[in-house]
Amino acid sequence: MSVINSKDVINIIRKALNLIDYRLVNHGERVGYILYKMMQYENAYSEKEILDYTISGLFHDIGAYKTEEIDNLVKFETNNVLGHSIYGYLFFKYLSPLDDFAEAILYHHIDYDKLIKLDSKHKPIAEYLNLADRIDVYKISSKQALDPNLFLNQRDKKFSGRALELFQNAQKEYKIIEHIEDDSYIIELNQLMESATFNSTEKEMFLYMLAYSIDFRSEYTVMHNIATVSIADELGKLMNLSLEDQYNLHYGALLHDIGKITTPLDILEAPRKLTYDEMMIMKQHVAMSEAILKDYIEPDIMEIAIRHHEKLDGSGYHKGLTAEQLTLPQRILAVTDIISALSGKRSYKDSFDDEIIIKILTKDANDGKLDKDVVECVIANLDKLLSDSEDKCSVTLFIYQDINNKFKEIYNQISNLH
Repeated sequence: MSVINSKDVINIIRKALNLIDYRLVNHGERVGYILYKMMQYENAYSEKEILDYTISGLFHDIGAYKTEEIDNLVKFETNNVLGHSIYGYLFFKYLSPLDDFAEAILYHHIDYDKLIKLDSKHKPIAEYLNLADRIDVYKISSKQALDPNLFLNQRDKKFSGRALELFQNAQKEYKIIEHIEDDSYIIELNQLMESATFNSTEKEMFLYMLAYSIDFRSEYTVMHNIATVSIADELGKLMNLSLEDQYNLHYGALLHDIGKITTPLDILEAPRKLTYDEMMIMKQHVAMSEAILKDYIEPDIMEIAIRHHEKLDGSGYHKGLTAEQLTLPQRILAVTDIISALSGKRSYKDSFDDEIIIKILTKDANDGKLDKDVVECVIANLDKLLSDSEDKCSVTLFIYQDINNKFKEIYNQISNLH
């Protein structure tokens, strides 16, 4: 069983970032391409290192989610860029199989005269990534032909001489800017991604990185996702699903809210019940999940993920499906999502106790909205389901808090560089 093939792991992250803000992926792809051609010309790295560093370059801005952050990133002269670099580093370090390459992302906005004071084997790539990033941003912001003097004047101050010379030589050899301008660079980049081969553990880590790096905007969202996966896994076993259906349910639960990357943070973290208009925006996350997962994730997994708000009587969304169209794994996730939401804490509410959860589920089952067999299984095992979920959430909460603590620590360290 395989949830996704190797090249599509990268493609699905590209697509997800594109839906946050097209500038994240388009800028990242161009920067990744520039970095790729510089490394190719230098001929000092293995094919695997070139691939892994290029992937890091593609997603070097994965730590940026807010529009105002992205607005700032695409300004040529800007100083407020450390935050997303640090979060991107932490996501790669904690959550991806490319943890050894994370420092290149961390240091990609550090001026060369400060970078040389740091001890990291990734400094050369950070130098190249810094230059590649600013070259692309210059072209975005100025809409003019590249002015080499603009960068040469900052030699060994903002940019390393090594990076500048390497780019100039690579540009002469490969016509990098010309390929970017006519979009033919995408063909080369896709060909490189075709060579990616990840094992099942690495692919799973990439999917977790995508799900949780997006979720880490909101403590509630990440806790909800972990709880949903935990409860779905246990319910799948209790309901005697086949191993294949358990596998599909696990990944469907993991990816069920991936479309929330397009949901504004002030709606995700609203300290109150949502208004009607806000709820309509929130509901769009299901269709966005389908847009992200379609063509990349196995169809059975995708359908489990995107049908978690459907109801047996057709009153759910986003397609208004009815009982005969909904499989048992899909019905299990629909119940699981409700349990996770009711048992989770929000800024405006505490978690509901077991009696209220049972009452709500029972009413929906009696009203023909939820599967009665699934609800009966939940009622018989609710204490264990919630206890196991709480244990798994505590581990993720520790990681969440550790990332935020590490963020503050690293931010202070880098801010104090002279």
